[in-house]
Amino acid sequence: MNAFALKARYLFPIVGPPILDGTLTLSRGRILAVGDNVSGLPARDLGNVAILPGLINAHAHLEFSDLPAPLGRPNSAFTDWLAAVVTWRRQQMAEPDAAELRLRAAQQGLDELVRTGTAAVGEIASPGWAEAAFPTGSLDATIFLELLGLSPMRVEPLLAAAGAHLTASAATTKWRAGLAPHAPYSVNPELLARTCPLSRQHQVPVAMHLAESREELELLQSGTGPFVSLLEAFEAWHPEAIPRGSRPLDYLRVLAQAHRALVVHGNYLGPEDITFLAARTARMSVVYCPRTHAYFGHEPYPLPEMLAAGVNVAVGTDSRASNPDLCLWEDLRYVRRKFHGVNPADILRMGTLCGAAALGLEQEYGSLAPGKAASLTVVPLPDDATGDPHELLFESAEPATGTSPTRPAA
Repeated sequence: MNAFALKARYLFPIVGPPILDGTLTLSRGRILAVGDNVSGLPARDLGNVAILPGLINAHAHLEFSDLPAPLGRPNSAFTDWLAAVVTWRRQQMAEPDAAELRLRAAQQGLDELVRTGTAAVGEIASPGWAEAAFPTGSLDATIFLELLGLSPMRVEPLLAAAGAHLTASAATTKWRAGLAPHAPYSVNPELLARTCPLSRQHQVPVAMHLAESREELELLQSGTGPFVSLLEAFEAWHPEAIPRGSRPLDYLRVLAQAHRALVVHGNYLGPEDITFLAARTARMSVVYCPRTHAYFGHEPYPLPEMLAAGVNVAVGTDSRASNPDLCLWEDLRYVRRKFHGVNPADILRMGTLCGAAALGLEQEYGSLAPGKAASLTVVPLPDDATGDPHELLFESAEPATGTSPTRPAA
């Protein structure tokens, strides 16, 4: 059977209460038993640590992983930051070794994800993405091909690219496919409407940035504001592609036609939007990017309202263009500091089982359960005692580390 067991101060199964002095039995990269040592060998005691299921980073852009610091300045206008992103990307693509630069950035980001305990990632990849970087052994990657274009002339070429992406994914086991019509300000409505049936046909998820900024809401409502100037500057403004009087709910209704939809950011979703999403948790999720939200100084995130309504809220790091690192555990710690009234068990679930459900991977990841992948996250714990193990977990100031053990460590 080639089984072995690990012991820790606490196991956090996610689907049940924490287990004190818990033992986890593993065999051939799978969880064999939770709470019991059925290996026939003494368990290896990891000491004063918590063992969690591998974290699920539901939203990342790895092409920015070699940035030493976020672009722009904290609290700057979203459109100013976006202009910096587009300029940076164009400069990178103009480099003679652009492909090698993208490959190195992706590899750097993937290494960071694995090192800090991520088991699966939802990666937004622009055309020409560094496919050679995948896989990385213990990391499951869903590659959402980024689809950008307000012009009606871009619809057919982008759908063709989406089809090629889906065909390529069907021929490999190295990564999973997803589609990412970028955002309301950058995607022609016809492209979005036709992407969702494609998602259903191929049973792949769709991810879209939505309700990300006040500037976006103004553009949808009146066709005015900073986005118009930005798009004009990049010769990408097509006013007829933005129906006046639009709102996020209009886009949610279209996304609901996809096989599975991830609403990325959702910083400015209102009560009606939240009610709509809560009624569709089996196929629609929101991905909250906590430290990116803070970087722009957005209004308070409607997390308590979403959780109270029953929305499936996952967590993502976004990219190093707006976040100092790709460690999802640091984003979860930030959520705990920011939302004292939210149950810490719910916060942990957001970074594990909720993220797995958002990506359609809940049968493989997100909890410690027999048969699931043995991709684990280990968090050193403080020495003090506490009545609530979840409080103790979030009191830890030590870094999280990832492991996908296939045999006992030496």
